[in-house]
Amino acid sequence: MATFYLRVSKTDGESNLYVDVHRPKYGIRWRVNTGIKVDINAWITAHGSAKALEKYYKSDEGKKVKEKSDKVEGIIKGFFDARKECTNEDKSELEKEINDIVNLEVVKAKEELQKREEDAIKAKAEEEKKKSSQVWNYYESFLRGIKDGSIRHGKENKRYSESTVTAWRVFGNHLKGFLKANKVESMHFDDITNKTAPAFVTYLEGEGLMKGTIGQLVNHFRKLCNSAAEDGKNSNAVSLKIWKSHEQKDKDKRAEIALTDSEIDAIYNMKLTGHIEKCRDLWLLGYFSGQRVSDYSNFSRDNFKDNPDGTPIISLSQQKTGEDIEVPILDERVNEICEKYDYRFPALGRDAIGRGIKEVCKMLSESVPSLKEWETTLLAAKERKKERWYIEARKRVAAGEKLNGEESKRYRRCMEYASEHESGEYLYKRNPKGDVIRQRWELVSCHTSRRSMITNLHRSGLFSDRDIMSISGHSTIKNYEKYMKITKSERATSIFNKAKKAREMKLKREA
Repeated sequence: MATFYLRVSKTDGESNLYVDVHRPKYGIRWRVNTGIKVDINAWITAHGSAKALEKYYKSDEGKKVKEKSDKVEGIIKGFFDARKECTNEDKSELEKEINDIVNLEVVKAKEELQKREEDAIKAKAEEEKKKSSQVWNYYESFLRGIKDGSIRHGKENKRYSESTVTAWRVFGNHLKGFLKANKVESMHFDDITNKTAPAFVTYLEGEGLMKGTIGQLVNHFRKLCNSAAEDGKNSNAVSLKIWKSHEQKDKDKRAEIALTDSEIDAIYNMKLTGHIEKCRDLWLLGYFSGQRVSDYSNFSRDNFKDNPDGTPIISLSQQKTGEDIEVPILDERVNEICEKYDYRFPALGRDAIGRGIKEVCKMLSESVPSLKEWETTLLAAKERKKERWYIEARKRVAAGEKLNGEESKRYRRCMEYASEHESGEYLYKRNPKGDVIRQRWELVSCHTSRRSMITNLHRSGLFSDRDIMSISGHSTIKNYEKYMKITKSERATSIFNKAKKAREMKLKREA
């Protein structure tokens, strides 16, 4: 039986056990480090008496030490039993065999630890993958990407414009509302079915949104699913096929007007001062350039120049599309406005310009009757909500209920508006058919300038559609024609006059 011992002078801590291997037959006397670790104090105490040693071997540590030391004895016996000859050079081989057995538990423990770590990494990756495949989480990641520029679009790898980022942010508000309303906040792309698209549309309709807005939001959901598929976060083919196009018909749109050349002249000739004068002038720059408010509200001296052949132009890169365009200056009044401000134009936002130009047109309507003409239109979701509140508040007041301070102020403002517009029981005026009607001046907005420019250039008959599109920056006829506020009668007359002119030219040639 082999004797195991310590080779330390200290009495606490931990140390390895050694064993002496004597084989006179081979002339061998080896001292071998077994690698078995023991508590020094417990080992010394155990070897104080036979009873103490027996107790030690019954303890948890003692059992492990006994099991390993017995294995070491077996290894030593087997090592020499298998050899007819042995030299001192074979010591390292014996030590390796002992070390492999003694440290087997350590190796297993390391392997188990490594496996647990690998499983944890794998589980975390799966969790991240599962998390990123959630519709809302992917949307948030996508929105961050288009805002900071890490996600771009098109062959030219362009950044998304501010207006596009805003549109995606608006979509996110409705997406969050839809997920919450349907109690599917943790919806994954794999959860999208054929019922998801109509459910989304139904939710948006319940929010009182117009068909055009619903169509845009549905298109955003489709794009989100496609983007997730491209990023490997969406493998659900159904989610790519269910989003039907929602084309908006004219009857489903709010009225969009284009001001005539004479109305534009009247706006230009108004004697104004202060804030509304600045709003009017910026709006007119939008008209003369045919650009969006996001562009004309940011004009500076750098935008006004001459091209190589000396043609005066407004040069810009459109914020919405990134399209580089050159707009020829067709009206000298552009230069007059620029010189008035020395090209340092007022810093006004969309809302300020919109409110200002509406006020200008309201004032002008007193002398320009066409601006007081009534147009059939639709109410925006906020307006419908406001009108419902007003009608309900009227009933409460009629029943003798007293409104609180804030409600009272709001109700008084609504009453004043309804009285001014002779709206009757409604907040917004109706015609005999029950359709909402508004005077033309109320329908003027920031975008009316661009729509009016495109329409008036078309009406002039001097320019082709492609000419006008080169100014507006439209890339498709379909989108360009949405700006055409030409009546069916006007179009019929235009076609008739062109045919008449062609016949006259033919008769002239034949004569």
